[in-house]
Amino acid sequence: MKKLKNTAIILTGVLALTAVAPLAASATPSTGIETNDQSIHEVEINSPSDYIKWLKGKDGAEETLQQFSDLSESDQDKFVKYINDPEINKTLVDAMATSNGEKVSLYGGDVTVTATQEQSKPVKISPQVADYAVSQRATSTILGVDVVQVSERVEYRVEGTSSNQRVSQVLNGGGTINRYWVPMGRMDVKDDKGYVNSSGKLAVQRSVFTTSFVHPKLGATIGTNTFVIYGNVKGQLDSWVFN
Repeated sequence: MKKLKNTAIILTGVLALTAVAPLAASATPSTGIETNDQSIHEVEINSPSDYIKWLKGKDGAEETLQQFSDLSESDQDKFVKYINDPEINKTLVDAMATSNGEKVSLYGGDVTVTATQEQSKPVKISPQVADYAVSQRATSTILGVDVVQVSERVEYRVEGTSSNQRVSQVLNGGGTINRYWVPMGRMDVKDDKGYVNSSGKLAVQRSVFTTSFVHPKLGATIGTNTFVIYGNVKGQLDSWVFN
């Protein structure tokens, strides 16, 4: 569990993407990182009505719009101050690294982070071959309003008898930006190619999420986080890391 990183303020609004090397403890994945998704906004919000108008123009923002509309006027004003704060916006992502799967509460409970996992039922290819999929999702909220949600997923094949199973290949997977309703922010995700670890017992998928919050006076706050999940031969999420 890592402590939150200090906010790095720079004078330009240029987003720098930095690729991070794969975990040393695992087998080396295939080379190449591909852009999977991105969410770019960089719009200044000065009032609750500005935020409502902005959300109404975004596909998939209906739930967040309803949550924000349900807040009291004073909480809406407080929310706008938070959403314009570079440190808060860095925290929205970095706090996920402290959750360890449990709920994290910050700023007197105004900012929270929760994490949930999912696993699909096995798809039997033959008596000794089955496909599995596991995922981990992390959500950050401000005053109960869902603002950031990212997830990591790995789909893989397991072969062998019950006493001698192994992961034969990673079929698909990667990171997804489910929600990023930060008007002056940008988020990108790049995926490593999924791979089987050296023991043959784990399917590994890793993605790099990069955020940039552009403040009109302070410039850009940039943060890079990696999301790694491990699926085991039982079709379960063996472990995950977000740091």
